[in-house]
Amino acid sequence: MFEVSNRILAVLCGLAVCASAAVDQCKPIGWATRSGRTSTAFEVTGGGNEAPVTVKTFDDLQKYAKDSSPRVIYIDGTLGSGWNGRTGDRLNITGSNKTIIGLKPGTVLKAPIHISKASNIIVRNIVIQGPGSNADQAWDNLTIENNGSKNIWIDHCEFWDGQDGNADVVKGADNVTFTWCIFGYKKKSTHNLSNLIGSSDNEPESEGKLNVTYMFNWWKAANQRKPRCRYGNVHVVNNLLTGDASITNGTDVLGVSAGHMCKVRTERNVFINESNPIYTGNANGTGVNEVIDNIFTNCSGNTRGTGTSFTPPYEFESFMLKASEVEAAVKANAGATLKSPTECDANYVEPPPPTPDKQYQAEKGTITGGASESSNAGYHGDGYVNFDKGGDVVVKVKVDTAGQYKLSIDFTNGSGEERTLAVSAGLDTAITKFKATSAWTVWDSTEVLINLAAGENAVKFATVGGNDGPNIDQFDVTLVKAAVKPDTTKKDTTAKDSSKTNIVKPLSMMAPKTYRVSLFDTKGALVRRLKVESAKIGDVAWLTRGLPAGLYVMRMTAPGVDYRRFIAVK
Repeated sequence: MFEVSNRILAVLCGLAVCASAAVDQCKPIGWATRSGRTSTAFEVTGGGNEAPVTVKTFDDLQKYAKDSSPRVIYIDGTLGSGWNGRTGDRLNITGSNKTIIGLKPGTVLKAPIHISKASNIIVRNIVIQGPGSNADQAWDNLTIENNGSKNIWIDHCEFWDGQDGNADVVKGADNVTFTWCIFGYKKKSTHNLSNLIGSSDNEPESEGKLNVTYMFNWWKAANQRKPRCRYGNVHVVNNLLTGDASITNGTDVLGVSAGHMCKVRTERNVFINESNPIYTGNANGTGVNEVIDNIFTNCSGNTRGTGTSFTPPYEFESFMLKASEVEAAVKANAGATLKSPTECDANYVEPPPPTPDKQYQAEKGTITGGASESSNAGYHGDGYVNFDKGGDVVVKVKVDTAGQYKLSIDFTNGSGEERTLAVSAGLDTAITKFKATSAWTVWDSTEVLINLAAGENAVKFATVGGNDGPNIDQFDVTLVKAAVKPDTTKKDTTAKDSSKTNIVKPLSMMAPKTYRVSLFDTKGALVRRLKVESAKIGDVAWLTRGLPAGLYVMRMTAPGVDYRRFIAVK
């Protein structure tokens, strides 16, 4: 689970922060990955492999966050109408197994988040800008509370100017991790209090709980609570805490504070321009704050710890940074900076640009051995073609000019392996491979060249060798090279169309005396190759004599000629 990531190492090195231990920003870490205060692992998956839903209204976001189904939810645009005190929009996450992600960097949610009695939750890439702090009991930007709220990972988010606080974990919640987040204040106030763990010294439901990890986060210009805890075992590791006198001047500035029955392990953090970075005034005779290898720059007040805290039951040392590496790494990566969910997977599929549908819809053709379906999302038109083994679809394509055309075909292939179709028109056939896509809702495009006659053509997409095919949706037809018109000043030697031979030749095809004829099986292996006089080209029995039953591809070549067709041997 905590493997080193070369990709993140490359990012850090590119920012002149090449750390001795690489940091995989897409892996859950810390207390969120454990069951209670034990070493028993818990896999934080959120909505897991569920098909993502993209929401563009706050009502839809709220609906999916509260229902009982696992969900991967993408927030598209700024949602919510704002709040003040305890009035306005508030996102209540009460359903378990949810992943909620801002689609773009800096995605703003104009509503605080309240997680209650929900487990296995991932929240990522969201900015919450509060109205500014006050001493009233207003909503926090984020509150995680009540028994049952556990195994929660808050990642790459920003919490600014919370009224009562920025992000609190209270009243029996447990197993929470914050990574790559910013907790900050832009507006001056005496109540710029950021992160509270445990809301009272008399909170029995929190005994043995409130276990929280903070790693790679940035506290900016907060007066106090960075964090301030009760009851829990709290790991504060590899974070950056910076003061700003223009915002905190005239107020009591306190840093990491271990309160009633709380044990804090404050390890390899960087404190810059902070007053009382390690505050012991809330210990109540039971709080412990073990201080290990931190950096204090231009700080005043206490920097020494008290007592021995705890040994984390999860692995973190292999990717923990040296304290000297923390400032640059956190400044480069903290916040709602992810360009899209692809940076941390979550099943994201980049939506196609809003272009018109392509010229032809495959499901409008004549389907034999297959069906028009619409159950897998992402298609255009009325649906797509799902082939049976041995199935095909014929689509009528009309062009003004004879010549070679490029077909750009939209398809999906969630089978896990490459699949093949034979695309044909008249005597021209192309055996086309369709690569595997990651799911049946993930669409891709491929191109194939085919010769079309002027007027209406029957373009056939057929499975090969009795095998299955991809699902195909729509395709464009683009002229690549027009057929060359014959020289009418010379004697017309163009081969005449013959119903006996069933060979249709474009005007550019001058009948040669001999053809090279090759026969291939459906895997592309050469079976036979001969030279044939043009007079015998219509009779193929001699070419297939003695071959096993099956489907073969015949290719005829001569100067200026390159045609293919299927031959079925019974």
